[in-house]
Amino acid sequence: MKKNVLVIGACLLIFFNSGCGRKGPLQEPVPRIPQAVSDFRAVQQGPCLIFSWTVPASYLDGTPLELFSVELRAMEVRDQAVPGQKTTDSSFFMKYSRPLAGLAMGRLEVGTNRAVLWLEMDKVSGKNYLFGLRIKGKKGSWSEISNLVAIRPEVLPLPPSGLKAEVGEYLISLSWEPPEVGLDGRPLEEKILYNLYRSQTGEFRLLNEQPLNRTSFEDLDFSFGLAYRYLVRSVVARGGEYRESADSEMLEVKAVDVFPPARPVEVRALSGADGVTISWLPNREKDLAGYRVYRAKEGAAGEEAVVLLTPENLTVPTFLDSSVEKNTGYVYSICAVDNSGNESPPARVKVRI
Repeated sequence: MKKNVLVIGACLLIFFNSGCGRKGPLQEPVPRIPQAVSDFRAVQQGPCLIFSWTVPASYLDGTPLELFSVELRAMEVRDQAVPGQKTTDSSFFMKYSRPLAGLAMGRLEVGTNRAVLWLEMDKVSGKNYLFGLRIKGKKGSWSEISNLVAIRPEVLPLPPSGLKAEVGEYLISLSWEPPEVGLDGRPLEEKILYNLYRSQTGEFRLLNEQPLNRTSFEDLDFSFGLAYRYLVRSVVARGGEYRESADSEMLEVKAVDVFPPARPVEVRALSGADGVTISWLPNREKDLAGYRVYRAKEGAAGEEAVVLLTPENLTVPTFLDSSVEKNTGYVYSICAVDNSGNESPPARVKVRI
């Protein structure tokens, strides 16, 4: 019995020794801090400041980030030159800046990677501001402040009006009316330029390489059968950079092909033992679908007298009519057809068998 007690005691001693280790110092949990935004951007467009950025994918420790909150901050820069667009003085900014939502600058709308501030121009025009942004995940604290952006809101022209378009065979001609006043209602005295934008299914893309000095534009890069949306903005050059107005009213244009191919030329008809062979020079239209050949007996009148000999469009500029009668005169009409079904005026030739 005494032996069994000794064995049990030894086992318990081994168990407790193996389960207990030397107690080390307590480690503080690593705070969850998102990576800072590094591409914060701001631009004035008419009465708005538009901010954009890329949301980091992770926290500093590499853990995937699930965005919870975005805070835009701003401060007015007085009695000194405005800092450059990127600055390292983030501690100074965090000390003196305030959340943009709480400043009386205008109405703020914030999204995941974009924000719009509708400015109260009478309060902010001509003042220098510095903007920054920080983000927060569902766990942890705020990130460091982003790169800082300096901007000076100004009174800009109103957008152009009366945007209209005319679809041609090879281009879409667009035109608009220039603005007469600025956001403050005063007549414009500076030179107004323009930027024209187009969208098919997604974002609008700038069509002109440089701002336009005229109120018209010819869009040569389009396809029939598609719909396009256009808008135009006024542009002024200030401080070595271009600034744009708000968008004009959007114009949707459906490019419908109503333009027939050219009439075939140099049509010839030659009677032979196998029938009548008709030939002509090929058309050069890019959207050419083929040709149709019609026939009528000479002297016949009315649409019923005209017979379509080619239910399927011809793809070559020649045709053999083997269903002719001797001692009969015929009038052949050759029409070019495009992919939209537009038919050219007929080219006619007479022949007698």
